[in-house]
Amino acid sequence: MEALPILRLSGGRTLLRTPNKRIFSGLMILFTAISILILRLAWVQLFMRNQQVPNSEYTLAKMAEVQSERETILDSGRGRLYDRKGKPLAGETIWTAVFFPQEEKARNTVHIQRDAALRRFAYITGTNYKDLVSRITTLKEPLLWPSATIPGEPFALTPAQADEVSSLGIEGLKVLPFARRYNGNGSGRQWIGYLSEAEHQSSVGLRVPMKGTDGLEKTLEPLLRGVGHTEVYAQVDARGNRLPDSEIKVRTPANPYYPLSLYTTIDKKIQEGIEALTVKDEVNEGAVVVLDAHTGDIISMVSRPFYNPEKISPEGGEWNNRALQATEPGSIFKIITAAAALESGISAPGERFYCKGEFDKYGLSCQQGKGHGPLTLEEGFAVSCNTVFATLAERLSGNQLQSTALALGMGREVSWQADDTLGMRLLKPLAGEQKGTIFSTLLTDDAGARVQTAIGQRDVRVSPLQAANLIVTLLHGGEVTAPRILQRVDFANGQKLMDLSLHLAPTPFGRISSHTAELLQSWMRKVVTEGTGRSLQNAKWPLAGKSGTAQTLVKGLPRNNQWFIGYGPFDHPQYAVAVVVHNVAPGSHHTATKLFGQVMNLLADSTPA
Repeated sequence: MEALPILRLSGGRTLLRTPNKRIFSGLMILFTAISILILRLAWVQLFMRNQQVPNSEYTLAKMAEVQSERETILDSGRGRLYDRKGKPLAGETIWTAVFFPQEEKARNTVHIQRDAALRRFAYITGTNYKDLVSRITTLKEPLLWPSATIPGEPFALTPAQADEVSSLGIEGLKVLPFARRYNGNGSGRQWIGYLSEAEHQSSVGLRVPMKGTDGLEKTLEPLLRGVGHTEVYAQVDARGNRLPDSEIKVRTPANPYYPLSLYTTIDKKIQEGIEALTVKDEVNEGAVVVLDAHTGDIISMVSRPFYNPEKISPEGGEWNNRALQATEPGSIFKIITAAAALESGISAPGERFYCKGEFDKYGLSCQQGKGHGPLTLEEGFAVSCNTVFATLAERLSGNQLQSTALALGMGREVSWQADDTLGMRLLKPLAGEQKGTIFSTLLTDDAGARVQTAIGQRDVRVSPLQAANLIVTLLHGGEVTAPRILQRVDFANGQKLMDLSLHLAPTPFGRISSHTAELLQSWMRKVVTEGTGRSLQNAKWPLAGKSGTAQTLVKGLPRNNQWFIGYGPFDHPQYAVAVVVHNVAPGSHHTATKLFGQVMNLLADSTPA
């Protein structure tokens, strides 16, 4: 070896030459840096492994493991909505096929038995075999096999199909339960609402749960929001191949209490039956509300046109719940006018009137275009005589009309709500309810305004929910019950969290007498036996109710709102029903009355003898 260059100093001392001194210094710096790195890694491993990664649910140690995993979410962890019998309304569990990245040896192996199994899978799912092979041989991420009919959703296997697919023994394929929020079909259940926007990827590649944007999905968001998702995952190498002999595993939040199960008052079978009836009768716009006559609970609430919670169009407005929207009621409001007349004493049963067809004031005429002749108050109610009710309106004050309407649940919100319940300052499931109006101004003593109001025109606006609840109020002797759509909340383990009790919706204006309520019930029966509802006499139940036709304008054209509200059976009421059909050409057949009868027949068939 070549001798190191040296410098000789006086006194016999020597020093290394300057270049070698630099090398030594560099080595010392490198040694120091490596030492610091080792110490840092030791610190991370020993003291920071459980530290949370910013904007993530994972610790540093878990993140190192996740980065070598490929996963897909089976259940977002969002709470489920059920009908009153436990049938799923939002959050149905289906069986689906999940393909995982293949092991490297499997990608390069052609196996006759596997090929036959894949062909059978393609047949079961209606998939092109070549497309199937092309997709699964290049997988780098788990794949929920997609539905051909519901974009963005996995293919739903029947129980028999799930068993057969599992038995095929396809490497990398698992049949697993998947929580599907909606079924991809349109319906009249706008009260469910929908979730906001599309799911997006977080910084660690995991999907973020969507939030409720309308309906129960929004109003119950604090209860529906989960505590974590359930995912299925597999270990992969750097090239995306599944590690040999590695298991496909499921990871859950392991919380026995969440997600919550929320039970509504809806009867899914009745809801589906009424939706089908609205399609059959070609109802393009309108609503049907069915309430339990005993409790006031909402059994069904159908809105037309239908909406698809997975295809919301802000411009289309299909997501608007017309059952909660206030609109012109027409002659069904005569129930209010009759109640005001009886309660104030300005008229009484048996009073006689004379209808010649024209009222001679305010341009008002009878709907029939001809006079009814002499008739009593109850007969005028049965045939919906405008002359009779215009005469009553001239005797009544505006305050008497308005206070009676408020006492019967019109012109105000009536749906169930509670303060400081289930951790919410105000729990109000039907937050979209419109309160409607009776008079839009304080000038209630104008005779013309009172006459138009008394027959359900001018400023009067009533929602189908209020109209159905009006019937329940009469059946309860004048007490206004708050219609309930949410009845119970349970933990995931089946333990009950809370029952949501029934309550009334009183007003400072008091209530009508039970005697008046009974009279109006008998008059509604006369509507069916002798009046405008005679077409309902052949129904499976004896029915009672009130028809209505409200004149309105749609895009400058004269149109009608058709109504029929009532209950059945008359002798022992089970259900109260309100039907409204919007935007009907004048002179058209009264579809609302027909649909009311069909809904009542459906309810009769659904009720045990």
